[in-house]
Amino acid sequence: MIEQLPIHLYERDYYESEPLLDYVREVADEFWSEKYPARFAIRLFDHKISNYRLDEFVDAATEKAHFKHTSYTESYNNDFTNISSPKRTESYSGEIASTLKAYGLDISKFWYLCLMIKDCVEGETKKGCIVAGTTHRSIINKLISHFDQLKPNDYPYPSLKSSDVEIELCLNIKKKGGKKAQNIPLTNNTYTLLVIQEALKSFLDSNKEKTFKLDSPAVNLKRIETLSKDRSQPEKISLFYRYLMWFLDKQVIDEEFVNNSKYSVSTSKNLLITRMAYYTGLTDNENFLTKDGFYARTYISGYENVKVDTINAYYDMSDEFKFLIEIAQKI
Repeated sequence: MIEQLPIHLYERDYYESEPLLDYVREVADEFWSEKYPARFAIRLFDHKISNYRLDEFVDAATEKAHFKHTSYTESYNNDFTNISSPKRTESYSGEIASTLKAYGLDISKFWYLCLMIKDCVEGETKKGCIVAGTTHRSIINKLISHFDQLKPNDYPYPSLKSSDVEIELCLNIKKKGGKKAQNIPLTNNTYTLLVIQEALKSFLDSNKEKTFKLDSPAVNLKRIETLSKDRSQPEKISLFYRYLMWFLDKQVIDEEFVNNSKYSVSTSKNLLITRMAYYTGLTDNENFLTKDGFYARTYISGYENVKVDTINAYYDMSDEFKFLIEIAQKI
């Protein structure tokens, strides 16, 4: 059975000390905010996230069931008439169980990770989200990326040679109503610019949570819009795939488990993601349960580069952003 997520007195404990959210924290640190784990827990306790396929996931990950949907059975190799319902004595642990074991993943922690990714994806693609376009955060990130080309291979040691690229940081100032702008050079010193880059990175790292100050539009309010309808299902699956594959790509295969198993072992990350899109309830399409791992890849073909430029309707909707939506709807 999946371990139950406990109720903590302080929201901060979900980020700092809750072991069941170990995997959740990794993904939140990369893509979202350290506030997300606590908000996920609160939504779970408030029954705003459905767990209705949890039992199916547990059966598929703990070898408790006669696995109807598995490609890793002796019956598959020897008796094609019995593929859809193999005898338990002939069945291996199934695709989910063997893949989780191959990567040494905890089934409870993995379930909460997949459930949160599914919830975040739905919040990012839901009707009514703000589409902010260019934000202050994105402009700062763009400036940070320009400085990267200044770094020598053995940066950050200042005694070593700088790169062959030279960048000059300037301010272009134009008075309102004036015809000419004044260009004021600030510095072209490589290491000064790299110190500025590190300072900007540190600032953004310490302000990961989406805020009105950093994540509202940086151009003008006409760049704000709200989604008139939910984004398409392939877009949702594509985002789910992107976040979960980022996590899985960091995992290392347990070679001892794979080599010592008397049965075939699934190590397919694509197959695992395909199944979890179904078990979490992100999709009701049973092809995600019955077909192989290439199905999800085919399903999201053409949507792999979907951009997330929305304020999450479930996780980021502060009073400031709600006010921003009201303004956008009046424009």
